[in-house]
Amino acid sequence: MDAWIKILVVMIMFSALGMVMPFLLIDPFVGLILLGVLLTLLVLTLEPATGKAMAQVTVPLVLILFVFQVWLTGFSFADWMLLVIFAIMYLMFTMFTGGSSFVEGGFIDAKVSLKLFPFYGAAIFLSVLIDETRQLTVYIMVGTVFCLMLLYFAFLRDYEKWPTYSQFKYADIHAVTDLNPKGKVKTGAEIWWARTSGPPIKAGEKVIIESITGITMHVRRPDDISSSDQ
Repeated sequence: MDAWIKILVVMIMFSALGMVMPFLLIDPFVGLILLGVLLTLLVLTLEPATGKAMAQVTVPLVLILFVFQVWLTGFSFADWMLLVIFAIMYLMFTMFTGGSSFVEGGFIDAKVSLKLFPFYGAAIFLSVLIDETRQLTVYIMVGTVFCLMLLYFAFLRDYEKWPTYSQFKYADIHAVTDLNPKGKVKTGAEIWWARTSGPPIKAGEKVIIESITGITMHVRRPDDISSSDQ
């Protein structure tokens, strides 16, 4: 996506976020749904690196505003609302950890959730029995997400390096900008930051992955790899 189009999309999305805020003030539940939808659209319009950076700023703010409005309005939640809130916050945490690459973000969340589920499930069950308004349950949900965010920053920031990648997953990769040595490449619908350790690569040329560090692909032209092997 051209830079000026991306800037326009981001401006439109932020304007929409501003228009949604009154809904959060009146009905925190409806406001959270709309904010979650808009935040998802905002992240999906950006490349993985930029989307992840945006999510790590906006997701905590959205959750803080949501909790503040729940406390301020004294809003009561039905059981089905708790399921919706859980789904939205799961999506937000996935964006927080993975940007627009939702599979990798979900990888962390699922791994951590399996270990924390017994304690989390017990806390949710007890909070539903204690507080008929379900506000305590919502606070526990949001608090858990914040704890997972802190855990991510403290221990899991380099989790992208853990799983091995597959050449088949990232097939048909080509440069969208000149790489000398830094630039960007595109695979499918995703645009990645890239770096080459070989000769400069021109926009439009096909490349092959040597390795992936975080959200940066280390690439070279197929001919350069073939010549170095000889």
